[in-house]
Amino acid sequence: MPSKFSPDAIQNILNELTPENVRIFWESKRFEGQTNLTEPWYGTSYSVEAVPPSIIQKWLVKAPEEDLHLPKPNIFIPRDLSLKNIEEKVSVPFMLRKTPFSRLWYKPDTMFFTPKVYIKMDFHCPLSQSSPESAVLTDVFTRLLMDYLNDYAYDAQVAGLYYAVKPNDTGFQVTMVGYNDKMRTLLETVIDKIAEFEVRVDRFSVIKEAMTKEYENFKFRQPYQQVLYYCSLMLDDQAWPWDEEFSALSHLEASDLGIFLPHLLAKTFIECYFAGNIEPNEAKSVVQHAEDVLFNAPISVCKPLSPSQHLAKRIVKLEKGLRYYYPAMCLNHQDENSALLHYIQARVFSKKKNVLLHLLALIGKQPAFHQLRSVEQLGYIALLRQRNDSGVRGLQFIIQSTVKDPANLDARVENFLKMLESTLYEMSDAEFKSNVSALIDMKLEKYKNIREESAFFWGEISEGTLKFDRKEAEVAALRELKKEELIDFFNDHVKVNVPQKKILSIQVYGGLHTAEYQTIVQNAPPPQSCEITDIYSFRRSRPLYGSFRGGVGQMKL
Repeated sequence: MPSKFSPDAIQNILNELTPENVRIFWESKRFEGQTNLTEPWYGTSYSVEAVPPSIIQKWLVKAPEEDLHLPKPNIFIPRDLSLKNIEEKVSVPFMLRKTPFSRLWYKPDTMFFTPKVYIKMDFHCPLSQSSPESAVLTDVFTRLLMDYLNDYAYDAQVAGLYYAVKPNDTGFQVTMVGYNDKMRTLLETVIDKIAEFEVRVDRFSVIKEAMTKEYENFKFRQPYQQVLYYCSLMLDDQAWPWDEEFSALSHLEASDLGIFLPHLLAKTFIECYFAGNIEPNEAKSVVQHAEDVLFNAPISVCKPLSPSQHLAKRIVKLEKGLRYYYPAMCLNHQDENSALLHYIQARVFSKKKNVLLHLLALIGKQPAFHQLRSVEQLGYIALLRQRNDSGVRGLQFIIQSTVKDPANLDARVENFLKMLESTLYEMSDAEFKSNVSALIDMKLEKYKNIREESAFFWGEISEGTLKFDRKEAEVAALRELKKEELIDFFNDHVKVNVPQKKILSIQVYGGLHTAEYQTIVQNAPPPQSCEITDIYSFRRSRPLYGSFRGGVGQMKL
């Protein structure tokens, strides 16, 4: 690393960069049989030839006089790496600013002491998910925006600034992380691009072609990915199926995006989170600039949301004591694998029940893998994990197999739960305490960087739960936990055939199990079971859990 600036040394190096000193490496299969040397390590054939002076002279004659130049200065390279003197040494975010246009959450860096900042800006636009066409157009918009920002991407990345613009459940999201000194320059560039956005027909065509290929490849996803997709489609009240989005994309033109975008941004609310080496007044100033550009300009792009328009992601509530199952053929009929997702819904509000669910998942994780994969050898993918859909929690088993069809896999999961019940009853106090201690250690593990810390806090903000002390509270609850409470929780929510248990079984049948698929769709549902034949009729017929998110400044804690 150069320790001091030396113009003469730089100039001396530049003086050596001439055609006479150039060395060119040229690799091609066309040279086979025309080489005269062999390198000793891998036996690669090669030749070394001098560039003829006549060729060098042609280069000099044809060399551009104006277009060849050094790169322009990188405006994103930080100059100030000093740490801010923040008076409020708070350990959790707090609401710093609230207007009809936006809400700003702020968290100073009290752990890492690096000259970096993390920024999240959620643009809540009700129109973004109102139809498959709207969802696709919002996606195209964010991709085009990233495409237009490519002029800045390389310089920003070299200077340690990273950004992304992506669609989400309520609109689209801008994420930035890196050195704080020039972060504002980059963020203002992105905001200006949003305000001045124009659809370029040539770039629209490129983005549309790329998205078309992605949708065409959707059917080639592995079966375990397909069961995850179907589960989210059933539980999320605002999800659209991929084939409807694909159909919408095929009919869209650049003019459609030009018409849609003003309507998308016409009603907007921005949820902001600023964390790291940034002072409160700086954060306020940045958000104020965004409001001035988007909302307060003479010809404003955005208008504020009305209280009734604020979006909330809501999740389908399954019926107690009933096992729903959805059989479907694999989208890729050539794939021999089948897959099962066995979901046990257990909406829990209290911190004690949250940790009981987490502890149960931890205790069952290794035995599930051992029994379903190693002992029964059902398939390479066999796992048990927690599931969290906008605060609605539960357990899910995922198995991908060529050995058994999904209905059989479902039966193996039920059998494993009986084994897990025995394990819980036979567990010694020492084993129980060991598992509790392991979970406590996981929850007390320190964040490695500002990204990890911000991901946790932003999760609480985006879901509306705002339990910024969740880990500390759950650790306190774990320390008081008794084995009997875990057994009671299992008996209430997870035990086989318990009256208030809620189950959703997603079954994707691969090419080896076509006959089994025909049998299950023709047979009547077993007792206490209900076959889902139409996802959207099922979704419309079920009640929804309430959302933690409220209106502006109003959130359910």
